[in-house]
Amino acid sequence: LVDKLRPAITLVENPPGNNMLRTFGHLMNQYSASYYGYMWAEVLSADMFATRFEKEGVMNPKVGMDYRKMVLAPGGTHNITDHLTKFLGRPPSNEAFLKSRGILK
Repeated sequence: LVDKLRPAITLVENPPGNNMLRTFGHLMNQYSASYYGYMWAEVLSADMFATRFEKEGVMNPKVGMDYRKMVLAPGGTHNITDHLTKFLGRPPSNEAFLKSRGILK
């Protein structure tokens, strides 16, 4: 079904002898958890951008230094939620991400 629908939707023919499910198998192994991680990183970055960088200025040196000291410097030494809460001044939220995707207004 995938091999039939893909060319119809994308208007790109499948390569001869190709089976999309066999060639895109990394979604069916432990790598699939990484896709969740990428999306969660987008949620957190949208929150940081909307809360601090967009409001206080992308080139604001104080915001940049706060980000560096509060989020980047500690790295994985503690729970990331603690670092983000300190940087944001509140617990992280998915609202900015949902707005950026047009899900919330």
